[in-house]
Amino acid sequence: MDGLAMKVIDVHVHYPIGGDPLKRLIEGCEKAEVAMVWLQSLGRFRGVDENKLIEDAFREYPDLIRGFGFVHLGIDDPGIVDNLYSRGFTGLKIIKPLKPYDSEEFFPYYDKAEKYRMPILFHTGIVARDPSDREYKISSAFMRPICLDRIARSFPKLIIIGAHLGHPWCDEAAVLMMHNPNLYFDICGGHTFWIALSLKNRIRYDADPNRLLYATDTTPENFLRYKNFWEVTLPQIGFTKDEVQNIFYGNAEKILKNITG
Repeated sequence: MDGLAMKVIDVHVHYPIGGDPLKRLIEGCEKAEVAMVWLQSLGRFRGVDENKLIEDAFREYPDLIRGFGFVHLGIDDPGIVDNLYSRGFTGLKIIKPLKPYDSEEFFPYYDKAEKYRMPILFHTGIVARDPSDREYKISSAFMRPICLDRIARSFPKLIIIGAHLGHPWCDEAAVLMMHNPNLYFDICGGHTFWIALSLKNRIRYDADPNRLLYATDTTPENFLRYKNFWEVTLPQIGFTKDEVQNIFYGNAEKILKNITG
């Protein structure tokens, strides 16, 4: 990427655990030259209310941090969307639904998000195991990329982001992008190499570089490593300089302009 002053928005970061979380986050961003992170809440995670932690963080650092509040589909009342909007959250984070994402009983959440122009970042693909999975009837099948198709068609003004390019259903995710202009996917995850291979196979067909979003979903100490990987890999698999800049920054900036303009 010679001669390109890379701007970076990382759209999928979680609140750091341990140490001085915000200090670690700021230092990680400075080292990797990340201009903004979208902090994704996991709700009451490990006995802590992450929605509150993230709200405090984006109020303290409004230029660096945008907050995505957690919504537990089927458990939280849809009024939580009104609450999160009133508190200044930019978007919503959704994972581990009790039924497939496109179940009609979840539509009131999406209707409110569309009304408020709050993008939703959905976990897509295989989800990590947890001791509570049996109690909550968790299934990765509820979070396949195809579950976003009906939502995108039913709420055409709602910006939808699928995480991890839907791994291992990356091809499914790419085809969905081709058919749904309001559907984006981020490229983070523990299977980064395989996500890159999928993009190589789909580029110029249906993996739209204008709707891919840079993300890391890692600790602040690893921000630079992930940035370096994608900075090298994206041009190697066929993306142009302009497309790489859009993936790292421009596409996320476009989303922000869409929801605030």
